[in-house]
Amino acid sequence: MKRTIVYLVMVMTLTLTLPSISWSQAPAPNIANVTFLKTKWPDKGTMSARDSLVAIYNANVTNKNDKILSHREYYHYFTGSSSDYMIVEEYKDLAGMEAAFKMNDELEKKAWPDEMKRKAFMDTMGTYFENWHGDNLYHINAKLSKN
Repeated sequence: MKRTIVYLVMVMTLTLTLPSISWSQAPAPNIANVTFLKTKWPDKGTMSARDSLVAIYNANVTNKNDKILSHREYYHYFTGSSSDYMIVEEYKDLAGMEAAFKMNDELEKKAWPDEMKRKAFMDTMGTYFENWHGDNLYHINAKLSKN
């Protein structure tokens, strides 16, 4: 009988502690910032011109920012509005997101040291987007993700 009680106590202890041990070792979930934009077409503007400007920006800023774990851009394929444009960026945590924003500012200044040229580039790229955006912050459920 004493052996059975010891055995039950051991089983109960393992049952109660193993889930917490496995949870504590699970990696912390990342966060994703989803930015919704609406595109517009300036006079003589083209999709390839817009994509070229965004590619230049990404090559000089986004791709060099190690605080951004992943970056994806989506544009209208089959949605309610042909002007839909969405950017999804993944960060380790909120502090990582804030650090990424600061690093973006630094990288922009490095890529376009002349403030007038930097403003001109940003204004030109901005002509392809409405003066509106929406941001949503999501917590990634790593257990339900396919990597």
